[in-house]
Amino acid sequence: MDKRVQSVKWLYLTVFLLPVLAMAQEKETKAEKETKIDEVVLVGYSRVSKKDVTNAVGSVKAEAVKDMPVNSAAEAIQGRIAGVQITASEGSPGAEVEIKVRGGTSITQSNAPLYIVDGIQMDNALSIISPKEIESIEVLKDAASTSIYGSRGANGVVIITTKGGRKKAVTTINYSGYTGVRKITNTIPVLDPYEFVMYQYELYNKNGVAEDITAFNTRYGTYDQLATKYQNIKERDWQNELFGQEAFNFTHNLSLTGGSDKSAFSLTLNHVEEDGIMLNSGFRRSMANFKYDYDVSKKLKVGFNARYSRQLISGAGTSATGSQGTNRLRNAVRYQPFEGGSNVPIDDFDPNYATNTNLVNPLLLNDNEIKDARTNDLLLNAYLNYNITKDLTFRSVVGYVQKDNFVNQFWGTITSDARANNNQPIVQLTRNQTRRITNTNTLNYTKKFGNHKLDLLLGQETVQTDGEVSSTYTKWLPVSILPNEAFANIQAASPPSGMIQDAPRTSALPPDRLASFFGRVNYIYDNKYIITASVRSDASNIFDYENRWGTFPAVSVAWKIKEEKFLKNKEWLDELKLRFGYGLAGNNRITPYLYNTFFTTSTDFGYTFGSGVTPGATTGNVLANPNIKWEATVSKNLGIDFGFFNGRLYGSVDGYITDTKDLLVLAKIPQTSGYESQFQNSGKTQNKGVEVSLGGIIVNKENFTWKTDFNISANRNVIKSLGAGNGPNSTQYLVPSGWVNNLFDFVAKVGNPVGTYYGYVTEGRYEISDFDYNTATQAYTLKAGVASSSAVANGSKPIQPGDLKLRDLNGDGQITASDQTELGSAQPKFFGGFSQTFRYRNWDMSLFFNFSVGNKVYNANKVEFTTQYLYRDNNMAAEVADRWRWFDNNGVKVNDPTALAALNANTTMWTPPQGSYILHSYAIEDGSFLRLNNVTIGYSLPKNSLESLGIKNFRLYATVNNLFTITGYKGYDPEASTRKNPLTPGVDYAAYPRSRFILTGVDITF
Repeated sequence: MDKRVQSVKWLYLTVFLLPVLAMAQEKETKAEKETKIDEVVLVGYSRVSKKDVTNAVGSVKAEAVKDMPVNSAAEAIQGRIAGVQITASEGSPGAEVEIKVRGGTSITQSNAPLYIVDGIQMDNALSIISPKEIESIEVLKDAASTSIYGSRGANGVVIITTKGGRKKAVTTINYSGYTGVRKITNTIPVLDPYEFVMYQYELYNKNGVAEDITAFNTRYGTYDQLATKYQNIKERDWQNELFGQEAFNFTHNLSLTGGSDKSAFSLTLNHVEEDGIMLNSGFRRSMANFKYDYDVSKKLKVGFNARYSRQLISGAGTSATGSQGTNRLRNAVRYQPFEGGSNVPIDDFDPNYATNTNLVNPLLLNDNEIKDARTNDLLLNAYLNYNITKDLTFRSVVGYVQKDNFVNQFWGTITSDARANNNQPIVQLTRNQTRRITNTNTLNYTKKFGNHKLDLLLGQETVQTDGEVSSTYTKWLPVSILPNEAFANIQAASPPSGMIQDAPRTSALPPDRLASFFGRVNYIYDNKYIITASVRSDASNIFDYENRWGTFPAVSVAWKIKEEKFLKNKEWLDELKLRFGYGLAGNNRITPYLYNTFFTTSTDFGYTFGSGVTPGATTGNVLANPNIKWEATVSKNLGIDFGFFNGRLYGSVDGYITDTKDLLVLAKIPQTSGYESQFQNSGKTQNKGVEVSLGGIIVNKENFTWKTDFNISANRNVIKSLGAGNGPNSTQYLVPSGWVNNLFDFVAKVGNPVGTYYGYVTEGRYEISDFDYNTATQAYTLKAGVASSSAVANGSKPIQPGDLKLRDLNGDGQITASDQTELGSAQPKFFGGFSQTFRYRNWDMSLFFNFSVGNKVYNANKVEFTTQYLYRDNNMAAEVADRWRWFDNNGVKVNDPTALAALNANTTMWTPPQGSYILHSYAIEDGSFLRLNNVTIGYSLPKNSLESLGIKNFRLYATVNNLFTITGYKGYDPEASTRKNPLTPGVDYAAYPRSRFILTGVDITF
């Protein structure tokens, strides 16, 4: 068994299981017993007592995250809900957060859940909500609970309720603020100056070309000068200079809550200023949220909520989502690690060095690539609640959501974009606005009669989404123009003679319309037996008339075993409930109107007429499909909830099988059709797994409490079918991750999980024994029967001792594409998190861990930084220092087999390949990790000493986020996943490094 797996298990035993067992033995006095409140969760348009829930629902309450000093709700709940994976793609300020519920169901479309904020649909809502606002977050995980949300419920539903005021409550003011500093946690080791120049000596001198030898001597010096000069030269650590700044953070939260006999209000203000560890990067957000509720009469209640957020993410980043050609991280790793080697000072732009190496000084490049991404979010919603009778209630909710994105990008004169356009700056201005209007109307009937309780819900909902997008790409701006001047004065651009400026592009987003009707019945008999049944019908304009309607039924049952006579009086047992659910949920996440053919105008398809470009029209490259229909997910869930010792030990276990059919797949089609692809209902996937949640109050004394929570999930994802629309071989097809153009490094294959890596097996390197040696010509020739990787890995150059060796899997004596195989999966065997919370008198302490075991990470940085490819004078990863050597300590090339073998007796690395970048198993690493995500220590001043000052609570605290990570992964971070395609997860390429955050803060309530 892997040692890291063992360490996770032993840590679990010591910090969770053993204390819980000890807790069960502790004698409990009457004063120590905890009074449990009947917890309520929000499930499908209504609130339900947690004891009566029949579905798979994960919940996080305000108490669990109120002391978490993080800037997004996603960070606050990471690792806290079984079956829910929350990962940041990289460590940049405001980085995208991916949330997958039970593995996700789609293979080419988004696996993001549906977000409902105070009854209104929003996209990626957790990123714009402060943890201090959260009242509760419920995650509906099985189709029995999500099907009532119909469209987009197939990947789970996240229901967020924000805090409001309380009626008949005095006005309360709370301020919570913290400040701290971020530092990079680790860097990619590279060759030091002497190792670098010795490697360059080998590259320049290996082939004995006089011009190359002279060029080396001119740039670096003769061999006898190298040791003296480069072992003492000043080293430039570009990663540290680019990412090593102390990045400060200032976060402020202010809330006012209160109410009168008939009203309640809540005002929340949040302001964040966060510098990134990378120069010129940062995150700014200002947010306001106001909620108001009013009782017009005993029967009529109304309320509204207004939320506005302004966000700015600064910095061009490391281009994690782009291809190898736009990788900015490469410049910080591969730029020469010292000053000198050129007539141009290292802090000035060297055009010759840029041409010869495809590299630019990373600090200069960072100053010449400017990106400001602004997002404004507006949410308005209002509700009306009318009690028609004491048992019948009507509720109407109206919401409006608007998101405005503004992205300004500037490329200065030294960037590759500008150098390709007359060495003049370039600006791109992108604008995007989406608007969504939602109206939901429900009738809720609740009645108790004898041993029976009936809850009926009928509802109707409409959702409509519109938007526009525009983009202006302006070249040939004045050389001296500054970025802010360029953003405001694109008219200053002047095309060279004979050139035509690109025309602005504008378009309307296809309108998305949804009309829905739904109903649910919940019946409880004798407080023991519960049955819940629901159905929803959605009509979406995404599909043609014949396929427009989708119907999604669900049923779930529960048996409260604790309420049976043989257990009812057992004081040691608080709860024992068995649950089963079955449901169908739908997914329609593709662009509307793909069932018909539409023409789009653009200058890309136009023609020149006079001094301008006349736009042309095209149908695009996606063929219409009138038969496209709803993607459907069927989920079966069996679960058990339990509680013991008067709330001292509690938990749940769930097992599930989720089958998705009629996948909405963008399939490749024969180009003879005139199109490249078509959306089709093609294929099936399955997720099945087990989730365990456990919690316990280990010690519950008057002056000391110790509470722990733990969850672990195991999900097995498999592709059951790829349909018939993916070419002649419908059982598998290759998928490119995109970090290198035309590199197909993933495979989608029936029987495999989504995210299966595909490449060659690393065999090591070719040794002397693999060759015949000609003493006359001093030439090495591969022996008969030894497969050559020349065409695949070495740019078709003859294989020499020390070159990268790949495994000949099919035994044909050649290394070809046929020797590629599956190299593992990004899917973990299990993952989860656990927390420890301590309170001693006025002191509190919490620790929160999250972990993942068994997943593989594709370290694409490792491939790039150990491959020579086309360029010399590039630095390499530190392991290249241990490469095969051709020159002895006197700088003399060694050809004799015996001497060459002796020279390399203690080296293990191969010569960096000169061919194209390929995936081989060397880059696939174990991504298992255990991370201490958060440790917080706080002290609350005694309340009796604060009363005279009118202060209800005063707490000081210190926190470290990302304190340590136990992992064998050699890259920046094992959680990095920089590709946007669901088929290509787990790729760590040019990710912004993750940082450690040390902070102190204060929480005051008046």
